[in-house]
Amino acid sequence: MKNVLPVFCGRAAAAALWICLAWGAVAQQPVNTDALVNPYPAPVTVTNQFGPPPTPPVLSGPTTPGTGQAGAPSMGTSALAGSSASVSRSEITGPPLVSWGPIGVYPHLLYRFTYGDGVAALPGENTTTEIETVAPGLLLALGNHWTLDYTPTLAFYSSRLFKDTVDQAVLLHGATTNGDWVLGLAQSYVSTTQPLVETGTQTEQEGYATAFTAAGQLSAKLSLELGLNQIFRFSQSYPSMHEWSTADWLNYQIEPQLGLALGPTIGYDELSAGSDMPFEQIRGRVTFRSGTKLLLSVDGGVEDRQFIHPSSAAMVTPVFNASAFYQIFEGTALSVLGSRVVTPSLYVNQAVVISTVSASLRQHLVKEIYLEIDGGYTTEPFTSIEPGPLPEFFLGAPPRSTQTVVRTDTTEFGKISLSTTFRKRLTGSVFYYASKNASSQVNFSYKSTQTGVELSYHY
Repeated sequence: MKNVLPVFCGRAAAAALWICLAWGAVAQQPVNTDALVNPYPAPVTVTNQFGPPPTPPVLSGPTTPGTGQAGAPSMGTSALAGSSASVSRSEITGPPLVSWGPIGVYPHLLYRFTYGDGVAALPGENTTTEIETVAPGLLLALGNHWTLDYTPTLAFYSSRLFKDTVDQAVLLHGATTNGDWVLGLAQSYVSTTQPLVETGTQTEQEGYATAFTAAGQLSAKLSLELGLNQIFRFSQSYPSMHEWSTADWLNYQIEPQLGLALGPTIGYDELSAGSDMPFEQIRGRVTFRSGTKLLLSVDGGVEDRQFIHPSSAAMVTPVFNASAFYQIFEGTALSVLGSRVVTPSLYVNQAVVISTVSASLRQHLVKEIYLEIDGGYTTEPFTSIEPGPLPEFFLGAPPRSTQTVVRTDTTEFGKISLSTTFRKRLTGSVFYYASKNASSQVNFSYKSTQTGVELSYHY
């Protein structure tokens, strides 16, 4: 029998915090939510009209169609549904709840109840479970340049095939200017135990990520973006990974609405087991903005990934990242996202190519009620690396490798949700999420439907 004391204490603490925050929300004045807000950053005067945005929270972007998991692509894809917004935060939206000198306090809280069918408990064993998620968090504004957010996430499962978990997420983010340069630094930590599509079961992982960016204006039309990134992934059941990379862009602003960029990415993935993977990319980027109604950004190129210790022939793969936002009408917004990335798999001597296309339609219905429809498609072929001697020097095209695709996953997903804002800071939503994963290894195939309700508060 499960120990009910930690469950009771966690729920009681979350309920008490929820009552306090909701009481504070009642005192807030309602806001006008008739018009949708463009989610893309406003133009800045450095590095042309389109960048750089604030340094991203490098391990807090969603990696799953259901957006129930926070982490880098190398940390896998969650099988759970969740909010389309990150639980943790790095932005300041007004005066703090309380302040001590230069430190401002911004509490936030998320509660989610989910009833899920077909959730992966073990490879080949999918089950039905209720999931209660409580995530009380605290954002601290440290002066004018730094924010620090801490969010623990408590998850309680009704099925005995799952264990209750306490995930952790910490994000330190800072940005400043120095002459014509904009400098940014982000450090994040994630501890998570989520049911993953790749493993077919709950998987304990820790991730550390550091990102440093610098962007400066070289002339009226030319600007430069520099970035250094470090990502560490640790797991008791799967190989650990250390990744170091640099991504740099030279921007050219043709017109106020149109910008071009070209840049290399160089990186190295060190694995605790199997081959290490140095890689290089060359990418081009086109960005177009038409007022606040339309924004398009497309970058793409090719990646050359090598395998050493032991060695194998290189893997050459097209990669891209694309996003489009279009405010069709005052209360209707459409977003389309697409990407293709290559990353070390959770399994030894395997690389996985993740290709995803998704779309989201957000429609204002009446008063503060919104309808959101999301859907998409993801493919993940797992390529097994066949160790062997490096080829001798060659002319022309690189030699073809003997690498073999040992598993292919194809995921289709759709989600519909209704949300409303109570006063200024309290948001509630109900959602229905359906996903299907067809895998060439049948133990990882599943069909899942998840229905839930969610309440969130941000001061």
